[in-house]
Formats: sequence, C-alpha cells, structure tokens
Amino acid sequence: MEFSQDVSMGDDSEARNYDPFTVEENIDQLNEIDKCIVQLMSHTSTALNSLTLPTNPTSDSSIEGAAPSLDAPSQKEAFRTSTDSFLTTLHTIDVKIKRQIMALEEAGIVNLSNPQRQDPNGPSKPSLKPNGVGAVGNLDVGWLNSRGTRVERDMEAELWSKAKDILAKGTDDMQ
Repeated sequence: MEFSQDVSMGDDSEARNYDPFTVEENIDQLNEIDKCIVQLMSHTSTALNSLTLPTNPTSDSSIEGAAPSLDAPSQKEAFRTSTDSFLTTLHTIDVKIKRQIMALEEAGIVNLSNPQRQDPNGPSKPSLKPNGVGAVGNLDVGWLNSRGTRVERDMEAELWSKAKDILAKGTDDMQ
C-alpha cells in the first residue's frame, strides 16, 4: 500500500540532504495517520463480519426451518484478506507514528535518548529537556500540577460569591 507522502528508498549511493518537514506537511502526515486508523477500524469490521452468521432480513416466524446459507470458503477468504489488510495498515501506522516521534525529537520537543549518568554505576543525571511523558528533570509535571490548589480555591471563591448573590436576591425579593 503506497501513499503519496512516502519517500522512495532507491539504491542511490549518493547521500541526500533532506529539509525537515514544515508544520503543514506534519499536519498532513498526521491526517494520513488518522485516515489509516479509520481504515484499520474498517478492516476490523470486515474481519468480524466475515466471522458472524448472516441475519435473515425477513423476520417471519413461520419459516423456522430455513437457516441462512453459509459459504465457509468465501468467509475464510474474506477474513484472511481483511486480516492481511489490517496488519499491513497497522504496520503503516506504526512506521508513520515513529516518523512523527522522531520529528518531535529532532525539533527538540521531546528527548527520548537515554539519560546521562554522572558515573557508570550512579544515578542518572537529570535533564531539563522534556522527555515526552510529562517529566522535566527529576520533576514530574503531572505530580506538580496535582499539588496546586489555586484553581480549586478560585473556583470555590467564585461559587461562594454566586451563592451570596443568589441569597441576597432572595432576601431582597422577600422584603
């Protein structure tokens, strides 16, 4: 399965310099990945449908003895074809996502390299580059965000002020 964005890997012995992808090209590639995921779901649906018994469109209860006819060889072939397409599409998605991850690393957005060590047997040296899983250095950003209560306090204050306004309106209406 070839896509318009795929790069031909010919037997050229000369080294080529490639420009990094632009933001628009990266978005187009992510859209291609999205379309491949839709194809993946379609192949899954086809494979599962080939394993199920066909339903009879007429729900007439007088024909109880008539069972839907099964064509086992064609069902097997449909299952085999859809699973092959599923695996091919899954491989394509895997390759394209790896390309996107490498582009993120190349742009310096995530750092997936092994952490540097101060000495061979010692602990790893913290890096200030984001690692792609929410940690910067030895600090876990998610942990830090979960410890902050400012947003909670601001929302609570806002709710209390609204409640006071409602009560003030209620007492003004009663008088």
